[in-house]
Amino acid sequence: MKRVLFTTCLCVLIMIVSLDRCKGQEGYRQNQEYGESAQPSDTDTLIPEMDAAVELWLYVENYRFITGKMIHLTLQMVWKLGVSVNVELFKEVDLSPFKIEKVTVGERQIFNNDSDFCVITYILSLPDDAEERVYTVPVFSIPYNDEANKTSGHVQTSPMALKKVPIMVETELDRDVVDIGDRLKYKLIIWHEKYVHILKENMERLNLNPFKLINFGINEEIEGRLRKTTVEYELSIYELPDQSENFEIPSLPVLYSINRDGNAKNKEGEKTATTQKIRTSAIPVLINSLLKRIDVPLEGLKGPLMYSQKDKCLRSHLPVIMGVVIIIALGTNEIRKLVYRLSDAIKERMAMSPLAHAERLERLINDYNSDGEVDDLRRSVVKIDCASRAFLGSLVEVPGEVVRSVTTAKLIDIIRDNKLAGEIVDCADNTFKSFDSVIFGDIDKDEIKKAVDGVQEILKEAKKRGYY
Repeated sequence: MKRVLFTTCLCVLIMIVSLDRCKGQEGYRQNQEYGESAQPSDTDTLIPEMDAAVELWLYVENYRFITGKMIHLTLQMVWKLGVSVNVELFKEVDLSPFKIEKVTVGERQIFNNDSDFCVITYILSLPDDAEERVYTVPVFSIPYNDEANKTSGHVQTSPMALKKVPIMVETELDRDVVDIGDRLKYKLIIWHEKYVHILKENMERLNLNPFKLINFGINEEIEGRLRKTTVEYELSIYELPDQSENFEIPSLPVLYSINRDGNAKNKEGEKTATTQKIRTSAIPVLINSLLKRIDVPLEGLKGPLMYSQKDKCLRSHLPVIMGVVIIIALGTNEIRKLVYRLSDAIKERMAMSPLAHAERLERLINDYNSDGEVDDLRRSVVKIDCASRAFLGSLVEVPGEVVRSVTTAKLIDIIRDNKLAGEIVDCADNTFKSFDSVIFGDIDKDEIKKAVDGVQEILKEAKKRGYY
């Protein structure tokens, strides 16, 4: 490690010397600033000062949500040094009518050199049969103690309104910087209730100027209680309008109608559903050829500055090349060791993730043979039971050695206290009781099949709710 630090310092010194020489050659070119383009160098002035001892900032990824989709709520807490806050209280707040599926409290960090910073993430849900209307995330308060000023108080959040809607639109663009003639892949992903009808015949005739439509495709799938309509566009641009240099994929309208009882109007003896509209956001796109039009003011008046190839090589290129050679010669071994340590840590963390436990559990279920010998069946049941416990432990962030050592009743209490979905808790209770009866009693193939089906149901429900 000392060799790496020494090498890094030496290379930085060489590069600083080379950059200083390059700046000396270029003179006043590098120091010119024009009008309002000059920005303040003190970035600390951009960070707002705290007025209160503790502040809570509440954010949400999207203020609109739809059936079956989890709501990710982010709470950022900033508190001054000398103030103590019990962050565990954030796990006990009541956010009804929303149900808290999971709470993650981030690590404490330093903010602006005189405050502490922490991020709390909530995963919320509403019942699938909840009405389509505006729901309010209620206000809650957390106590704190200001040990510096010998005071105490409460800090509270602001209310936040979320709306359950029958349709949501997401957009995807493979890239936003292109050349003339390149092809862009633009995708609309429309999530909607089964009673919502999308006017697909209108999607191909949308106005995408200045882009030209090369290819078009549409696909519809059913996922749970929702329908997923995917519209794919392949676009290109061949010429640039002279009037504007701002290019974007325009905001597109998605027309739909709601066909359910009581929502149709009688018109000339027939029932017709009212057509409604939702719009996507415009996406800016940068055309590379526009960069050729940019010119720096007054550069043409200064005239070119000519330097010899020898000066360029000795004062700029050579020191940089020497620094790179020194890093490669002296730092390769240390870098290799560092990469090995990081890769081991990453592999260990991946092995502890819910996804890794779920994949191992699926492999054990696929390898299970109901026609095997009694001893083989008992060993298979024990392996599936241990893997199921480890999977549930990873969902609630409980170590594997703990969930494998406690009784079934204690394990169910642990996952229930961590507020996993009630369907998963009830299914796990029945499944582990079946496992216990086989492990500690006689082999019953019907009971084993019942337990294996229960494990598969747990995996399916956990994946559906976005736990892994």
